[in-house]
Amino acid sequence: MFGKTYELSLSKNYVRHWGIAEAVRELIQNALDSESPFVYEIDREDDGLFTLSLFSEFATLTPQSLLMGATTKAEAADKIGSFGEGYKIALLVLTREGLPTEIWNGDRNWRPFFQFSRKYDDDLLCIEESSMPHPHKGLRFLVSGLNSDQVEEVRTSCLQMQDQIGAIRSTPKGDILLEREGMLYVGGLFICKTEMKFGYNVKPEHIRLERDRKTVDSWDFQSLTRDMWFATGEHDRIAQMIEAGVPDVEYARFHSPEMVKEACYRLFRSKHPGAIVAESNTELQELIASGMKEVIYVGAGYGSLVRSSRGYRSEVAVAPPPRPAERMKAWWNKARYHMHADHRPSFEALLKESENWTLARKA
Repeated sequence: MFGKTYELSLSKNYVRHWGIAEAVRELIQNALDSESPFVYEIDREDDGLFTLSLFSEFATLTPQSLLMGATTKAEAADKIGSFGEGYKIALLVLTREGLPTEIWNGDRNWRPFFQFSRKYDDDLLCIEESSMPHPHKGLRFLVSGLNSDQVEEVRTSCLQMQDQIGAIRSTPKGDILLEREGMLYVGGLFICKTEMKFGYNVKPEHIRLERDRKTVDSWDFQSLTRDMWFATGEHDRIAQMIEAGVPDVEYARFHSPEMVKEACYRLFRSKHPGAIVAESNTELQELIASGMKEVIYVGAGYGSLVRSSRGYRSEVAVAPPPRPAERMKAWWNKARYHMHADHRPSFEALLKESENWTLARKA
């Protein structure tokens, strides 16, 4: 018999905003981070409630792991958790919520409970340790008393607990979930709802989670979704998404492979044969004022990709430059009201004369 009690410096009211869903999510995360295959069971008990069991075949917990900050995952980029708090806080919340919880830890059984501490004048989380009647291999968390709604919430939080996740596109950095609009998962665990058109299940080493593991840096995330789409090789589809302003590929304007640029060029040409791209409304007005008829403003991001493509640049390189009269008229339309009235007639005469001017060719 072990018969030990471990007192943790965790007050009963710690993380008051956490509920059952957040606590169970932490236990699932630990199981996903384990070197063992992810194994779970959800059993219906005689009282109609459910017991969740999470099993890690090759894992065990040492008393040292009960210390806040103690973790073996701090430097593990491919793990979701790294702060050394998760399962201890999960035990605290589940016990506070009145759900019977225990850990089969090798030949030891751990049960959390609250005990008043005279030293701290508060109820603290404690772990009662006893021997297992039959030694148990590996590590098993058991959470009892879950109702059907809570079980459904648990399943929703973890892709590995779901039978159907819909169509996906696999990439080296994770999966694009084509039928999970805006849902972000990391390592199979739900993180948050986003503004993206598609869902993503990202490998942990490719994204940094905030401390609460419910938020991510928006710049990093949008750069990641852009790169994941690039990795699919679906360049024509990506071009259509860029043209439509889909946020998943918004950052394509900062960095795009030539094949994406060419796909944007082909899409533009299919809709606007012979047209010139303006990068802004101001440039659009200037080009129209210079006499150009086929000028299209298609948005800064999409337009810059079209203009920087090899196909478009080769067209512009052989296109004839604006005639002198067109350039004079463009300048006149912008400057005429800033010119002294006495000088306008002479410039208008010069403007008429420019109709017969031609550009001199360099030798």
